[in-house]
Amino acid sequence: MRVSKRLIDITAIRDIVQRRIPMVSADSKVPGPVVWITACIHGDEVGGTGVVHDVFSSLRKAPLRRGVVHAFPLVNSMGFENVSRFINSDREDLNRCFPGNLRGSMGEQIAHRLLEIILKTGPDLVVDIHNDWVRSVPYVLVEPAADFPSPEVQQRTLRLARASGLFLVEDSDVLHPLHNTLAGALVATAIPAFTVEAGGAFAIVEQSVAAGRDALLSILRELEMIDPAGEAASAPNGSGLLQYTNRPLCTTSGLIRFAVEPGQQVAANQPLARVYSAFGSCEETLRATAPGFVLGLEDHARVLPGREVIAIAQQP
Repeated sequence: MRVSKRLIDITAIRDIVQRRIPMVSADSKVPGPVVWITACIHGDEVGGTGVVHDVFSSLRKAPLRRGVVHAFPLVNSMGFENVSRFINSDREDLNRCFPGNLRGSMGEQIAHRLLEIILKTGPDLVVDIHNDWVRSVPYVLVEPAADFPSPEVQQRTLRLARASGLFLVEDSDVLHPLHNTLAGALVATAIPAFTVEAGGAFAIVEQSVAAGRDALLSILRELEMIDPAGEAASAPNGSGLLQYTNRPLCTTSGLIRFAVEPGQQVAANQPLARVYSAFGSCEETLRATAPGFVLGLEDHARVLPGREVIAIAQQP
């Protein structure tokens, strides 16, 4: 197996600055699936970079049997340098710029270039790694059923997502639905793709990085790209597809105190959190709208009306 590293030019704005990002590839030299891993498309979500590092470290010890794995371990180098989600001072979110535009904004140009590089390799799967709230558990986020061009593409995507052994969640009941994402742009071209939310953001959380690494390696085993090792990974809730929700939202302002933890199973109408005034009176109790599992909790104690404070994987 050959591992190669190179820097890829991603902008055409060379009269101001030339931006390059790292790309690493592991090639078995045996025909097989082509898998891409992308990480740190949001510059403050650095855990995915650690996942890529650890996946390739594992592949050096136990090489690929077939196929190729490509990775962009640090997509948003500008945001990474500035500890920012965005790519520039215009606060452009790169993961809302796909499929991109060669003559569009800076984000759209970069998105176009990234998608062009990935598509030229004929990928069989693309996994985009992100990080969620600081207090969160790893999970897989797949596109809504209506966004898939065919049932066959959806089934291939779900099969590989299940192989991760993480909560499998459909992006559905959210206040701000995701549009123009990398995974969405790839699914629209009939390429299986999904997002892995690998635990908390802002720092390398080793437990979350290990979970992300194990999820990726499990997917490679499902594709028969690496040797099997023990029992196959299984999701905490079995193989069922859950529905993402960020309900209930706050209707008052104050200090929030949670009654649940990430990963915890909850029942319908179970208290999730309470909002208190400065005098300590309970202004509001947030309750689960359906049975499910807690994915993540708000990072800040201060909340406002309409604020998203919890993520839950609901049972349909």
